[in-house]
This record gives sequence, C-alpha cells and structure tokens, in this order.
Amino acid sequence: MRTTPSRTLQATVCAITLIGLTACGSDSDAPTSTSTSSSSAEPTYDDDYAFEAAQAIEPKRRAHDPNTKLSEDTPWATKDYIDLVNSNYTAMKKEGVVEKGTVKVNSTHLAKSDPDAPGGWDLTLYQCSTSTIRYFKGDKDITTDPKNDGAPLPKGPRDNVHLLTFHTPDQGKTWQIDDVQLLTGKKAAEAPCEQG
Repeated sequence: MRTTPSRTLQATVCAITLIGLTACGSDSDAPTSTSTSSSSAEPTYDDDYAFEAAQAIEPKRRAHDPNTKLSEDTPWATKDYIDLVNSNYTAMKKEGVVEKGTVKVNSTHLAKSDPDAPGGWDLTLYQCSTSTIRYFKGDKDITTDPKNDGAPLPKGPRDNVHLLTFHTPDQGKTWQIDDVQLLTGKKAAEAPCEQG
C-alpha cells in the first residue's frame, strides 16, 4: 500500500494550494467611491472604486465551500477562474482529498491598475494572509509546501502573499476574480505586507 501521495496528487494539491490560501478582504458588500465624467452621463470608475469592488469579492469567494464546485454562473468570477477551481475540485475529489483550515487576511494592497489591458481593465492586488489550510486524504495530512519543491508542509500557521487578478466585464462597474498566484522568494519579500 502506498504511503506517499502520487505525483498526480502532489501536483493537484500544489495547484489547489496556490488558489486556496486566501480569504476575506473587506467586509463591505459593494464599492462606495465613484467619480463622474464631465463629458458624459456615464459614470467613470477610478482605482479607489475598483479596489473596493475587488475587495468585496473576497467574502463571497471564501464563503464558498472549497470542497464543492463553483456554479458556472457565479457572478463574481470569470469563466477561467471557475474552470480552474472546478478542475482542481474534480481532481481532488477523484483522489479523495479535502481542504480544512482557516485564513486570516492581514492586509490588502493595490499592485497594479491597467485600464488599457488587452480585453479590458485589469486590477491586481497583493493579499497578505496567515493560513492554517491543510489537505487531507482520509486521516492522512498530505499538505505539500509550494515554497519548498513539494516537500511536506510544516505544521502551524504560515504567512502567505498572493497576487489576485480581477477583471471587469462592464468598464469598471463590477469586478470578477480571474486568477490567484502564490508569491514566493523575492516577489513575496517585495510585497507591501506587514504580517501578523
């Protein structure tokens, strides 16, 4: 009987770890800051509005049970993000893996706002968090360390820095999460985090 996870399972747990270790940012349900263009009746959305709208997605994202699929019509996520989450869920279910633990967000910071990005405005945020998330197959803890070439992850809380990417389908009025990347090494060290 095998006592270590397969390469496929290790890769799956590593992949899900990259998107699973973030949590609630703002507690607000909607952004509050807008500015109005003098040349048009249409409102113009600025970086502050976009930042607040993106933060408001996180409570919704973390309210979703990570051991279930995302609905294909989830309004706060792009199709690419939904496909990624559901692909990881399917792989983990096939291997009998479940996620357990909690995340505390320590701070969120604007990384880049690009209104002229190909395909429309993109926004990226640094999210600095402390996580106890772990992955189990039955009673066996199979959590791997994405910062250490897939070695077993030491027990206890750990600080993480993620880069969250958001996209707007309507020129800034509403936002959807599109991607989550775990930052390591120099990139993590350069993030504007004050970890708890």
